[in-house]
This record gives sequence, structure tokens and C-alpha cells, in this order.
Amino acid sequence: MPRLNITPRAALVLFISLTVVLIAQFTWWIIFMARLVDEKVKLAQKLGADESFVELLHQQEIRRQVMVGMEGLFFLALVALGAYLIYRTLIRTEDLKFHQQNFLMAVTHELKTPLASMKIYLDSLESSKIAPEKKEKIIPNLKEDANRLGRLVENVLDAGRFERSGYRLNPQSFNLSDKLRQRLDKLEKYPAGKPITVRRGRFDAEVECYGDPAALGRAIDAILENSVKYNDKDRIEVEVDLFEKDTLIYLNFSDNGIGLIKADRSRIFNRFYRVGAEINRQASGSGLGLYLCREIIKAHGGQVTAHSDGIGKGVRFNIQ
Repeated sequence: MPRLNITPRAALVLFISLTVVLIAQFTWWIIFMARLVDEKVKLAQKLGADESFVELLHQQEIRRQVMVGMEGLFFLALVALGAYLIYRTLIRTEDLKFHQQNFLMAVTHELKTPLASMKIYLDSLESSKIAPEKKEKIIPNLKEDANRLGRLVENVLDAGRFERSGYRLNPQSFNLSDKLRQRLDKLEKYPAGKPITVRRGRFDAEVECYGDPAALGRAIDAILENSVKYNDKDRIEVEVDLFEKDTLIYLNFSDNGIGLIKADRSRIFNRFYRVGAEINRQASGSGLGLYLCREIIKAHGGQVTAHSDGIGKGVRFNIQ
């Protein structure tokens, strides 16, 4: 059986066309039934029926037509609702297919890059022309590429597990301030190819949290990496707030990156979603980091949101 490919535009045209046909058919049916009532009344008058009988016949036919019309309207609404649901399903299917294609291209790129560099490093280690001290400097880079591959595989596996059964925590009490401080110190040394400035705004020194420290560390890393990857400025600037208020912990991240349009503020937390088309995108990533971040925060009973004033005006992530 040949595969049917329907674009979102074609699905919209099909839905509108079907809706117009249904409304036209229902309208014509109402007009036809009204004419049928008039014909019955006129026929009774021609046969010499008295006025009281004609009036009674007219009222009965009107009530019958109203009842049938309401039933028809109800079924019309059901058919229209079914058509709308089919239209929405087609749109969501096409949207999911688009993001899955983006995901496959992103993962392919993410796999090829470290594998290629690892091959070069291994060839260099095998070469007798490279001095031993230079070979020792290659080993940390080789480990970093291996860790990068490991994180990618772990993200893909976790995304599948989260979709089926949610995130399972290993909660314990720990100092969130220390955990965040370690991440920010690491960020300042991140090899981004440009200077990174990290500012601490309202930063409480002793914020105790009951949760999964490893999972929350992954969520924080996802946001910080997003701030670095999607930044076209000469200097990357990140500002962080961490404080407690009314038994809740607030963690905010602001950057000076490329920003977001309004439609992308919630979509960036969807699985596989990345801003723009994968084929035209230069920033690395699989489209799973912020999705995993949202699932981790949700598993802790919290929420994460993204805000932006527009393209080129940075993004602010708020975790509560």
C-alpha cells in the first residue's frame, strides 16, 4: 500500500474543505425539510382539511423537524470534531516526524565528531614520530570525547525510559549551593573559544535541598550548556540567582545568547526539539538536554520555564 504523505498545509485545506461541505450539506438539508413541511400543509389544504387540523399538522411537523434538526446538528458537530481531531493528529505527526529527522541528523553529527577525533588521537598515539610528552596531552582529550559519547548514549536511553515510566530519583539531603558553585566554576573554564563571564546575583550560600544531586546536576548542566552553545556574542555572559522563599527554592539563569521567539519558549523543552532546521544549524546537541531537564525538575515536584524578549536578547530560565 503506498504511503500517504500529507503536508500541514494540505491537511488544513482538507479540514476546511470538509467543514464547508458539512455545513453546506446541513444547511441544504434544513431548507429541504422546511420546504417539505410547507408542501404537507398545502396538500392538506387542497384536500379540504379544516384550519384547526392544518394548524395541528403544521405544529406537529415543525416539532418533528426541530427534533430531527437537533439530532442532525449533534451528528454534524461529532463529524466536525472528528475531522478536527484527524487534522490535529496529522499536524502533530508531521511535527514529530520533522523533529525526529532533526534528532537523527543531530545524533549522527554528535557521533561522527568525537569518533573522528578519537580516531585521530589513536593514530597519533600509535605513531612513533610523536614525542611521549605530546602523547600524554592527547589522553585527556581522548577521555573527554569518550565521555561525550557516553553522555549522548545515556541521554538517548534516559529519554526513552522517562517517556515510559518517568524519572526515578535517588533522593538525599545535600547543599545545592555547593553543587551549583561547582558547576559555575566548571563553566568558567569551558572551552567555548570565547570569554565566559559568570555573575552571581542573589546567591544564598547555604541552600539545603532534598533531592537527587546527580539528576539536578544534569538539569543544571543542560541549561548552562544551552547558554554557551546558543550564543553568538563575543563574550558569553551568564547570571545566576539561587535563594529560598516560602519553603521553595528558586534557581534562575540568564544569558546574553541568541534569544527565542515566543512560539519556542515552551517547545524547547519538548523531546527532540531544537530551534531552527538541523541542516542549517551549527551548534552541537541532540535536542534532549532541556527535555531531560524538564523531566528531572518535574520529578522533584518543581517546574522550569523559559522567557525571552526576542531574538538576540538572551534567555532566562526559571526553576522553582
